[in-house]
Amino acid sequence: MHGKRSWYAAVLLVVTLIPTTAHSQRVGRDSATRLMRFGRAVAYGAAMSFVYSGMNQINNQPSEWGKGWNGYGKRYASNFGEFMIQEGVTEGLAAIMKRPLDYTPCRCRGTGGRIGHALAGAVTDQMPNGKHPIAIPRIVGAYAGAYAQSTWWPGSRSRANQTLLNGTTSLAIGGLINLFHEFRSRGP
Repeated sequence: MHGKRSWYAAVLLVVTLIPTTAHSQRVGRDSATRLMRFGRAVAYGAAMSFVYSGMNQINNQPSEWGKGWNGYGKRYASNFGEFMIQEGVTEGLAAIMKRPLDYTPCRCRGTGGRIGHALAGAVTDQMPNGKHPIAIPRIVGAYAGAYAQSTWWPGSRSRANQTLLNGTTSLAIGGLINLFHEFRSRGP
């Protein structure tokens, strides 16, 4: 029962935050509204949830869900639900705090500086004034999504361990995505 209540609370949180994103300023280099950006993120999350669910299926994690299509469906719903909560919280807090979420490539020339800039961008916000405050929306979003998922996963892994592992992994993946954008923008 506790897992169902957490799921309903998480859905309510996302539904509450989505309208907030619609009234925000334009963000990103393509002048997309926050709502448009959120829509693209949802499409990306839906696709990536297939990949992560496949990995979970191969590893049979959690084993209580079994190896058949029913188990895969639960894994997909779990991964997509985590992503939706993460994105909803991140986008909502970014809108409230007026924080950008898009990665801006480094103006530096050295490879080491560019790598450092990309990795730091996973946990800092790149403000237009050149400052880099702690990325509260991104960090809170990563761990909120991870915690929500931990409430509906069965098994012996503790919620705290699963939340820490999944939230940190999400931030690390963000750093890797930033590296891709950093070196795609100008090459090595």
